[in-house]
Amino acid sequence: WVAGQALLAAARLAPGGGPHAAPAAWSFPTSRRRLERGPWRRAVAQATEAPPSLAATDLAESPYGAVEPPSYPGRVEDGFWLWRGYTVRYQHHVPGGGGAPRGVVLLIHGFGGNAEHWRKNGPELAAAGFEVFAVDLLGYGFSSKPDPRTTAPLRVDPSMPERFYNIPMWAEQMAAFLQEVAGVEPSAGPGSGAFVITNSVGSSVGLQLAVDFPHLVKAAAMLDPSLRMLHVKNQAPWEKPFVPAIQWVLRETSLGESFFDVVAKPETVQTILRLIYPANPEAVDEELVDCILKPGLSSPNATRVFMDFISYSAGPLIQDQLALLGSAKGRAPVWIGWGTEDPWEPYEAGRGLYADLPAVERFQGLPALGHCPMDESPEVVNPFLLEFLETYA
Repeated sequence: WVAGQALLAAARLAPGGGPHAAPAAWSFPTSRRRLERGPWRRAVAQATEAPPSLAATDLAESPYGAVEPPSYPGRVEDGFWLWRGYTVRYQHHVPGGGGAPRGVVLLIHGFGGNAEHWRKNGPELAAAGFEVFAVDLLGYGFSSKPDPRTTAPLRVDPSMPERFYNIPMWAEQMAAFLQEVAGVEPSAGPGSGAFVITNSVGSSVGLQLAVDFPHLVKAAAMLDPSLRMLHVKNQAPWEKPFVPAIQWVLRETSLGESFFDVVAKPETVQTILRLIYPANPEAVDEELVDCILKPGLSSPNATRVFMDFISYSAGPLIQDQLALLGSAKGRAPVWIGWGTEDPWEPYEAGRGLYADLPAVERFQGLPALGHCPMDESPEVVNPFLLEFLETYA
């Protein structure tokens, strides 16, 4: 499906290619060389060189240029942290109002995203008194991107042990971040811990964090979690011979790099994003495309990271994770917000799978919104997230 959307996007960008073509006036950097000449040069250098001196260091001024619109409240600090030898970039939204923070909030992005995808949410949550961290998962954003072909997994997923990039590994990364950077104490017992807010496949990471490290997560809220329809358990019998074959070709041959070259262009990214922002396609502007694309081009391993994860048809499914969570089990309760017009993860399918599970204390449709509602319409999503935080604070 993603391949089809990418090719469709490329077709729309041909002369006369349709209403979603990028404005001619836009000028995007489309290569690593051009990035290194631009205002993101310092961030590219830091992300690829991974200097040890950046471990757990807050940088008062953003090294990425003016990404956050000035109208958002609060103050954001950018930092790097070393985890198991790799650099992890994060953003720290400082609580407003003075006094002790009301709790720690961890924001986890989805596939292909990064901390900037929460730039319209973190400041408002911080203004309500919460200490908010948005983190780039290993392999994404300005975090290190180890080559999955040559690097031993940091944590093995028994269901697909050869994959470097997997959900249990990212959950372990988030657990270490909460303890080493955010200062969450696992010894505090049930009912303590951070609030975890997620989008797309980041929801699988957030729930695995709550399953594996229950004393680190107080409650979780998911926005349009991934149904993971390419998971081996979700594949139709006729698909099972073909899906792994296509994944192998994309991962192991030059066709995968060619496909990535089609996807990783500003015009293509803009067109695909507009498909998943149905209520507010105007939100897919140059700033958003820059936020998504520029960090992804900060490493020559970006293609291999992309292909490694789309070849990951295993790991935990959300319904299995939710079965292990919930207040009745002394573990994190879960809220779900879902864009009713999400073209990638259909609202009715998600409602049928998750709404009645005991761990899910609220399932909220977000009318007319798509797959990334927190960015498409923060004026709708931020009140939902603040209500979630107030409920469990």
